[in-house]
Amino acid sequence: MLDENRKVWVPHLDDGFQLGKIVDIGTDTITVEPFKTPKKHVSAPYDRVFPAEEDDSKTVQDNCALMYLNEATLLNNLRLRYAKNEIYTYVANILIAVNPYKEMKGLYSTDVIKKYMGKSLGVLPPHVFAIADKAFREMLVLRQSQSIVVSGESGAGKTESTKYILR
Repeated sequence: MLDENRKVWVPHLDDGFQLGKIVDIGTDTITVEPFKTPKKHVSAPYDRVFPAEEDDSKTVQDNCALMYLNEATLLNNLRLRYAKNEIYTYVANILIAVNPYKEMKGLYSTDVIKKYMGKSLGVLPPHVFAIADKAFREMLVLRQSQSIVVSGESGAGKTESTKYILR
């Protein structure tokens, strides 16, 4: 799977990961030539070098649709979606939200709430309303309590997300 000249992600101090190609496969490490800084090779242990998608600029609404689901491709997908103001991404039925630190006009309107009512996950783009509607519908159908876990670091937007879920 990891052959010479293969496109891979290798750790980077500032960006998390950087894209490059394998130039040498050693006994304990893999040496990669980053695309952004050719001739400046980086060595990393096998377990920190991840295969990259053929098209590293392609985004998906559900990370499970990535050919290689690993830490680096997941972060790259989130980074690319965030750059397009697509702050929500699924991993199966789990919603990842990246705080935009700005107002997202029209993203939480009453019309958007109505659009997500009664729709299965994945039918429409990822959204906190999709998760809220799914939990509400399952509560009614299954007649069982439902839980939504909202987790994140300080300032990540947990309180705002919870407010939208309760709408």
